[in-house]
Amino acid sequence: MTWIRRGMGPALMLALGLIALLGEARAGDPRSILRDGEHLTFEVTWMGFRAGTATLESRGLSSLDGQPAYHLVTTARSSPFISRFYPVDDRSESYLAADPFRSLWFGKHLREGRYRHDSQTVFDHAGGQVLFRYFDFSRVPREITSLAEAERYGEYVEQRFPLERHALDELAVLYYMRTLPLQPGQVYRAHVFASRKSYDLEVRVLKREVLDTAIGRRDTLVV
Repeated sequence: MTWIRRGMGPALMLALGLIALLGEARAGDPRSILRDGEHLTFEVTWMGFRAGTATLESRGLSSLDGQPAYHLVTTARSSPFISRFYPVDDRSESYLAADPFRSLWFGKHLREGRYRHDSQTVFDHAGGQVLFRYFDFSRVPREITSLAEAERYGEYVEQRFPLERHALDELAVLYYMRTLPLQPGQVYRAHVFASRKSYDLEVRVLKREVLDTAIGRRDTLVV
């Protein structure tokens, strides 16, 4: 795997998460990967070198503003060698309402080379809108990466957008897809709001495939 500019997009995260799709959690209640917690760690390589690690984690059922929600976290960090010339320190968090499935809050913190991004997305389902709040780094000196220090120079910008019913963020949609009874030949859809854009995500399940991996032979789905 290689780094993707400005964070791992939905397609990459979906591919990573589906690697474990046919694990023991699928044998029983598919929501167990959310309720009981799961931590996946991936090694990232670049031209044969260890470039860093990426993680996908479900931290179980919690609460946000009085609503039961699953807390989801993904990170990507570069190795000490790669960090010398292209440091990466990314973290995204999502709160996914338990019933019905829909996003409540999504936060993104990205540091990739000279690129900096911090934002929060609040899903107001009752009001039918989404609040996207991001930090404007345009006047912040390049050497400053800490958000606390950057706040001395920049400011937050707020934008509002229409919200589709049961919309999901780019991390929550991965876990939502994993709770579905995916079958080869079928197409599954979900509505996503991510980075000021609203769109329908389509997942096509092509076939089953057995792969030989470092942890043995595993049943997988090609999507």
